[in-house]
Amino acid sequence: MSLNHSEIPSFPSFENWKGISQYFPVQNDSVWLNYCGTTPVSTYAIQMMNLYFQEYAKFGIFAPSFAEPVIKSTIRGYIAEILSCDPSEIGIVHNTSEGMNLYSHSIQIPKGKRILVLENEYPSNVYPWEHWKEKGIGLDFIPVGKTPDEFLTNLKNELEKGDVNILSLSPVHWCTGVAFDMEAVSKLCETHSTKLVIDGSQAVGHIPLDFGKIKVAFCAFAAWKWLLGPLGLGVVYLSKEESKGFQLIFKGQASVVNDSNYFPYRNEWKPAADQFEQSTINFNDWIYFYASLKMLSTLGFSRVRERIYEVAGMLKDALHDLGFTLESDAFPSVKTGILAITGHKDPSKFQPEAIQAFLKQRKITTAVRLGRLRMAPHIAIEEEHVTRVKEALKDYLSQS
Repeated sequence: MSLNHSEIPSFPSFENWKGISQYFPVQNDSVWLNYCGTTPVSTYAIQMMNLYFQEYAKFGIFAPSFAEPVIKSTIRGYIAEILSCDPSEIGIVHNTSEGMNLYSHSIQIPKGKRILVLENEYPSNVYPWEHWKEKGIGLDFIPVGKTPDEFLTNLKNELEKGDVNILSLSPVHWCTGVAFDMEAVSKLCETHSTKLVIDGSQAVGHIPLDFGKIKVAFCAFAAWKWLLGPLGLGVVYLSKEESKGFQLIFKGQASVVNDSNYFPYRNEWKPAADQFEQSTINFNDWIYFYASLKMLSTLGFSRVRERIYEVAGMLKDALHDLGFTLESDAFPSVKTGILAITGHKDPSKFQPEAIQAFLKQRKITTAVRLGRLRMAPHIAIEEEHVTRVKEALKDYLSQS
């Protein structure tokens, strides 16, 4: 995927990953371990945006290297490659909540049916469904269980009741890091005539998602997590099957075909995924996201995922050496880049908020979720960062 312009900066392939952290200034004197939360900007994205701003200052919207249709097509192409879907099924929004709300308010669900979401789900995949409760639709939560297999059993028990219209699921739990078997989930949904909707914020770019194998009606996700994009940009996927007859609840200036010609007013809507882009977009964010995706594509999307697991494995080994236990200990064969620390061999030593505060003093950024200390590395984390984290935790544990 290329814009074929000599001024567009390239990104090195980093065959052994050594030195890649230099492209992430946040790692210069600190260790950022919250990549499943928000991701700091790379120097590559800064370089790309500087080039765009220089051209925009000179040419305005006619910046030659950054034509909007080309940037949009390239972004959609990258996402389609990641999800194994058609680029026409991809739309660009501001965040997961917006995408979920637009979809949820635009569909029909028969009375007496239910919507299922995950226990302790992130609010972006709960609040957009709540309006259905006033319309006679149930909104229920599925227990996660202690392992992915236990979750599948819990899901099967709910689906066998025969009244679930939609399962809206995060393939990776944002607090625990547990990753679910989405092919098995998809088969269960098909068997029980249930639509599968995905909140992909913790999954896309982190675990493999093949929408050619997984039957998904709709998906929304943030750009600023595993895809290293900007805050305030999100993506939606609407399957071709779901697109048939689909019309968004809102109509904006950009909802109709040939929208750059303002008169006469028209009623011919754009294809379904394009309808999610209501009007003028924040093109600066598009350039940032384009740069991040180009970087990840150069490195290889699947290779990036494997590196995330590799670095998470280094951290996991270090944590085990220090006597910590993790959520993922219950499902060791499941790959995940989210490490949820659940305890220590000396229970008095495991105080998540205290550990987080201690690490913050050492310029190590983590998060506390559901009583767990959460770490989430990405490609910017190298071996020396893992060593630094381990040494800081040793110091914490040595305190009286």
